[in-house]
Amino acid sequence: MLTAGFALAVAACGGGSASLSSTGTSGGGYGSSGGSALAPQAPSSQQNPGSSVSGGSQSQSAPAANNAAPAPAAPGNAAPNGAKPAAGLPVPPPGTVPAPPLPGQPHPAPPASGANLASDVGVTANSITFGAINLASATRSLGPVVSEPTQKITEAALTYINNRGGINGRKMQLLTCDDGGDVTRARACYEKLKTQVFAFLPAETFLTDVIHPALAQDHVPFMSWGWFQSEYTDPYMFPCHANGIREASALAKWVAENKHPKTVGIMYLNVSEDIAAKDTATKTLSQYGIKVVQNISMEWDSPDESQHVLSMRVANPDAIFTFTWAAPLAKFFRDAGGQNWSPPLGYWSNHVTTDPGFGPVWGDYIRDHDAGITSFLIPEPWQEPVSPGNLLWEQVTKQYSGYDVAGLHFKYAMGHHISQAAFVCAIALPQMIGPLGANVTRTAFMQQLEAHQYDTGMGVVLKWPHGDHGQYPYSFNKEYIYQWITSPDGGWEEKHLYPDPLYQ
Repeated sequence: MLTAGFALAVAACGGGSASLSSTGTSGGGYGSSGGSALAPQAPSSQQNPGSSVSGGSQSQSAPAANNAAPAPAAPGNAAPNGAKPAAGLPVPPPGTVPAPPLPGQPHPAPPASGANLASDVGVTANSITFGAINLASATRSLGPVVSEPTQKITEAALTYINNRGGINGRKMQLLTCDDGGDVTRARACYEKLKTQVFAFLPAETFLTDVIHPALAQDHVPFMSWGWFQSEYTDPYMFPCHANGIREASALAKWVAENKHPKTVGIMYLNVSEDIAAKDTATKTLSQYGIKVVQNISMEWDSPDESQHVLSMRVANPDAIFTFTWAAPLAKFFRDAGGQNWSPPLGYWSNHVTTDPGFGPVWGDYIRDHDAGITSFLIPEPWQEPVSPGNLLWEQVTKQYSGYDVAGLHFKYAMGHHISQAAFVCAIALPQMIGPLGANVTRTAFMQQLEAHQYDTGMGVVLKWPHGDHGQYPYSFNKEYIYQWITSPDGGWEEKHLYPDPLYQ
């Protein structure tokens, strides 16, 4: 059964105009702790247009923007004062900016480079404002349970930074605009925010596949959720999560070599990126002599999946790959459970790995039936030591965000795989912006990102090489697979499967 908090997210209609919310907090000096928990605050271009952005905004000073395009920057080193990787985790290469320090560990002193000033859009002497665009109001497509956790953990990460003195004395602020899953509304959100924010942080929006010309014109840095391959070739975008097409290739190769199906079915979201993921997986599987016997296109707000279950039953594949959105997949699982059917070798999915608190979204059926590929290690202390970045994710959840949002109660940390992407890029902002000193500009920020690597402490070292942010060394050449299982208390848990998949 769906819990009351998100039963409505599956059944109710979305709609309404996009809204803008703001978060800005202040805290004590560096090293202080505490603070109250924050309050809870993507289809393709085929979606119906929505109305323009409305709602509140946060006042900002209006500095002159530095609109020069980022120039090439030579790689440099940053002070290695972060937490060391746990045993068995990848060791970052030389010159890598370390994972953010855990509470109680020393922090690097800010550079002495003069007084702060209003140096660029969204930057004042005492604040830096970031933007985020999400689809929290897309209730028919699980928008609340997808976007609200990411927004909440992003706000919590910025509060964590602020309560430790901010960045060189500047406090972080966040303006969030809800596009309801409509690209027209998402464009309006972008137009509203681009003159108020220094840069965008990752959130769930299908805008990231179509906004590239505007970013080039406006020179706005955009840290993104990485779903679309085009995000990696845009010099103004810095993806914080793996690309879906590359994930499809890595997952297909792993299943072929470790599970050995003879036939498979593929379910995919009817958008260009997931169509390409389906085609990529098909090509990879064919190299192993594996036949695709059924392809099913899904819509992100599909009201029913029972006919798709019947189609898969008729095709009778050994295994099913899913490259789709959470809402139709959750409905498919429930309908398949109602028909008491599953493929013999189970489901192999992108984007289902998350805190076990999301178990009720998928239902009981997912346990022992589905495994998913994901960009980051997740906390599962019953199986192996928790990585430094996940320890920090847990700490920030406990101290600032709490464990509850959108009718869900999280077991270890707030959110899912995109929440992790938003968290690791937000929590690393002191390492990204701190070296810039008082004169923080968009151009210098992008040069800093391209010149350094950032250890997330979650098994991934982020890097965005100048000229193509997806070129070697691609941040997500190694990913992770987790199997949904039943926990000892009868709830949901996830088990790390080995070997870890590699993208080649």
